[in-house]
Amino acid sequence: MNCSVAVIIVQYRSGPIEQLIEQLRQQGVDRIVVIDNGVEESYDRTSCIGDVVVHELAFGMNLGYGAAINRGLAMVQESIVVISNPDIEVHPGAIDALAAVLEADGNVGAVGPKVVNSDGSRYPSFRRFPSLWQSMWHGAIGWLAPSSPATRSYRMSDVDPELAVVVPWISGAFLACPTSALRRVAGFDTKYRLYLEDVDLCRRLTLFGYQIVYQPLAVVTHYGGRSSDQRRSRALLEHHRSMAVYAAAERRSTLSLLVVEFGIALRCGLSLLRASISGSVRN
Repeated sequence: MNCSVAVIIVQYRSGPIEQLIEQLRQQGVDRIVVIDNGVEESYDRTSCIGDVVVHELAFGMNLGYGAAINRGLAMVQESIVVISNPDIEVHPGAIDALAAVLEADGNVGAVGPKVVNSDGSRYPSFRRFPSLWQSMWHGAIGWLAPSSPATRSYRMSDVDPELAVVVPWISGAFLACPTSALRRVAGFDTKYRLYLEDVDLCRRLTLFGYQIVYQPLAVVTHYGGRSSDQRRSRALLEHHRSMAVYAAAERRSTLSLLVVEFGIALRCGLSLLRASISGSVRN
């Protein structure tokens, strides 16, 4: 790896992340910025773990995910910035594989790895921007019919997940960007406090002429779904609020936007009902 790499991690009552920091250190990153949105105190601490500079910050409030990432971005001097969730295991060689894509092609604005769940199954971490019809179907009842044509098309089920490929958008659980590209699009949109900020970021990078790439040679494990029932309900509401923000950002016609918003509201109601019955949430 010939370039310098910084990693930004935003956590919210997510537990210890020392193991993640050590995995990143072993893969040769230069800087790690950790922003804690889950505490009511403010602090700014800098330390070194080996050759890695570690900044730990808190602002005494929950800034929201996108705003916290942007605070971290302001501290980055490295040429590549990696955005990581706190509940991630970074497999050996992942940082090098992602950095190699960015070093090889200056037109790439973001690259993401293969994301696997804790049980070893693959998470569909790259997807299409949904059409109006797909938004209506997948948003309202797609979770009831995961093999439907609309859902399979949205999740790009026809694409071989073992091949590197240009895709519309990649999961923000773990992704790498040229720092210059991320700054060119003004970072993350702060209207998204928790969900869909990755979809919006890839959309805006694409509008600026960048490509989005999926690179399965890089692998991470995402340990999600550890929230309490109370937090699940809040997360569902926040997820659907972000869906409405994204729909408005696409500047659809008034009629089509109303249709999409109706589908989002329907999906939200059905998801809350399902969560109250089964105690599980799936996005």
